[in-house]
Amino acid sequence: MTANDVLAGVTWQCAAAVVGSTSEPETGWVAAPVPGTAASALRAAGDPGASSRDYDAEDWWWRCEFAVDASGRHTLVLSGVATSYEVLLDGAPILDDCNMFVSHEVSLELAAGNHTLLVHCRSLQQILARRRPRPRWKSPDLVHQNLRWIRTSLLGHQIGGVQSPAPVGPWRPISLRPATVSHIRIRHLTTACVPDGSGTVQLTVELPGAEPSAIVQAEVGGTSVTLDVVEQAGVVVASGRLVVRDIARWWPHTHGTQPLYDVVVTVGVTRVRVGRVGFRTISVDRTDGAFTLSVNEIPIFARGVCWSPTDPMSLQEDNLREQLETLRDGNHNIVRVTGTGVYPDTEFLDLCDELGLLVWQDCMFAFFDAPDDVDFDATLREELVQLLRGFGGRPCLAVVCGSSDAEEQAAYLGLPPEAWAAPVACALIPRLVEELVPGTPYVRSSPGESPLPSMVSSGPSHYYGVGAYLQPTTDARRAGVRFASECLCMACPAEPEDSLDGVIALRRLGHHPEWKALIHRDAQSSWDLEDIRDWYTRHLFGLDPIELRRTDGLRASAVARATVATVFDDVLSEWRRPCSPCAGAIVFEGHDVGFGGGIGIVGGHGRPKAPWYVMRRLMQPIAVMITNEGVNGLGVHIANDGPQSWAGRARVDLVSEGERIGESLEFPVDVPAPGVTVDLMTALGGFRDISYIHRFGPPAYDVVAVTLVADDGTEVSQASFLAGPRLRPADPHLGLEAIARQIESDSWVLDVSTNRFAQWVQVEVDGWQPEDSWFHLLPGATRSLRLRPRPDVLPGPPRGEITALNAMHPTRVAVVPYSPAAVPTRDQHQEEGELVCRSTHV
Repeated sequence: MTANDVLAGVTWQCAAAVVGSTSEPETGWVAAPVPGTAASALRAAGDPGASSRDYDAEDWWWRCEFAVDASGRHTLVLSGVATSYEVLLDGAPILDDCNMFVSHEVSLELAAGNHTLLVHCRSLQQILARRRPRPRWKSPDLVHQNLRWIRTSLLGHQIGGVQSPAPVGPWRPISLRPATVSHIRIRHLTTACVPDGSGTVQLTVELPGAEPSAIVQAEVGGTSVTLDVVEQAGVVVASGRLVVRDIARWWPHTHGTQPLYDVVVTVGVTRVRVGRVGFRTISVDRTDGAFTLSVNEIPIFARGVCWSPTDPMSLQEDNLREQLETLRDGNHNIVRVTGTGVYPDTEFLDLCDELGLLVWQDCMFAFFDAPDDVDFDATLREELVQLLRGFGGRPCLAVVCGSSDAEEQAAYLGLPPEAWAAPVACALIPRLVEELVPGTPYVRSSPGESPLPSMVSSGPSHYYGVGAYLQPTTDARRAGVRFASECLCMACPAEPEDSLDGVIALRRLGHHPEWKALIHRDAQSSWDLEDIRDWYTRHLFGLDPIELRRTDGLRASAVARATVATVFDDVLSEWRRPCSPCAGAIVFEGHDVGFGGGIGIVGGHGRPKAPWYVMRRLMQPIAVMITNEGVNGLGVHIANDGPQSWAGRARVDLVSEGERIGESLEFPVDVPAPGVTVDLMTALGGFRDISYIHRFGPPAYDVVAVTLVADDGTEVSQASFLAGPRLRPADPHLGLEAIARQIESDSWVLDVSTNRFAQWVQVEVDGWQPEDSWFHLLPGATRSLRLRPRPDVLPGPPRGEITALNAMHPTRVAVVPYSPAAVPTRDQHQEEGELVCRSTHV
């Protein structure tokens, strides 16, 4: 929306109408913020049935009144309306379309005075009822097979998953502005890196209102050129090529910095910033079934989450910066926008460019056989051209994917390989990718590029061996995963909320309909992803989660979180180790859509959940992992995102009976990229049954910890291996303590210590977000954690408690007021065993 938007601040209303209505209804109007949907308007109006109404079964109307001060030409921009709709100005139709992903610009000659704008969304149910050619195969995931013909989101149209209302209405902004030369539209924008250290920018822009004789210049990074100007079909177009010397390359935040360059176009005396670009190369190594992303010729381990709208009722993204910063702070470097939702907007992409987050972009095809039809291809081409132009010159774009789960569905139904792929995914989409974002890796389908879409040992795959298919965590290595474009989908309770609603929600764990409404369930399955997690609780900890819920609901929720944390720790340690064939893990998915036990690693209120903390530690640019190598003992793996080697020391602590360090040694490590593996038995210099596999007697050591220590004494990363039972019994003598101390007027640190080994320490401080939680703590150690105030709360001094999975009771946080003399020195912290978890940019 621009500063001269005539519709800025106008009041919109919406109302339902009978199917096939030809005029706006007389009654039933409610306030309806635009952008938004019918569902979000009714929710805001307090309608208790807003989330369950069948919005596709009715017609819906939106209206607003506005005034124009002076007669003249204006441009009406409709950025997206769901789904089949017409637009009327003062009762006259001006636009008709049936694609929620396409934006439109309508040129209007408006007289001074008052006007009325109407948007009429037709019943999708009526449109779906029309007879269409049959697909080659039917999808069990769609509420209606004819959805494959309609360019709309599968949100609200999918069987299984987390249910939400169908999107209806102007879900993207509507604006109206005078047509001036300052409205410059990018037709084509690409960047490229040149071996001599320079970068090129190819630019084509449309200039409404400009004369063909206009002098047009473009500037990037201090370099400017005069563009060639021509008139094409009544539109003035300017194009040219710039060479920018000594560019700074853009990197994912895990590997470097994110320099960005403004693209400025000047027409006469009018100077307009039309975009922002970055310079980087992107490629995929597919050798022998691999799928390894490289940025600037450096292979990276891609880690991140799948992304869908955080509010599926409105399709709006509140607190988007905070959400993406949470992913960045969790050491993610890629976000996959999945094909069941909606395309990202400019704000999302701007933030990914800025924060160093790569984007894997699915086209909005999932589960169905896309039609092979001329008219369908025409609207699809317009949709994809707009999508890919929006990515022009953006360094964040890593992969474009033609479809999601479509080829897998066909294969599961027994069709031959030649029937798996849709023609649009084989021809139209890759052609447009090469034309508009040249050099961008293209994937026909996710999963795909393997002999069978269900196989994970070649190309990008959806790995649910650990998860829905109930395999032990050792399957993460056995399966030979090359790149998990979906994985680790498990229901995990949110962190406790200090509110009545939060307490009530967690008491509904596992049984209440409102709790279950947020739990993902596959179509046609009799189980959900909470059932899957409960199986792993039995498998890993030997506990009956149903009986535990019956006797101790709070502990049941803590054990559920610990189960997911343990699974993430086991699997991601296998994949992140330097000798692993796996080059990426994209978790399904990033966030819950409400407070409860969903599959997101961030809760519906924006607070990270247990697996987020595990992922954050394992995905640090410098990170250590331990894996059980059976009779070969334990493997110590140190990952380095490079490109420089990392030199420091590795300290090994062997803990006896959970209360003392039985042995401790240090040895130097020199870690080139992507990392090294150390045989711990050899490093110890003699036999120890440290993995407790030989079992010649009681275990000599029950915890093995490896800590990376930098040359300045800072502890960078730590990993622990628990010999024997995966769940430690409750210990009445744990000695867990927490002291919150104020180090500045608005900054606090929490010192967490323990006398005996504490398993899965959890930090719960009202109004504050700890930099770490869900970690193991060695006997006698202290870990110092910075506390950050949460934006949704006005916090006072940190109040709350800490606990551990093997603690009998939680421990209240003690508060120490600010006193410069009370602040421990770094040496004092190191003596106490402080661990600083930090992201080291190299």
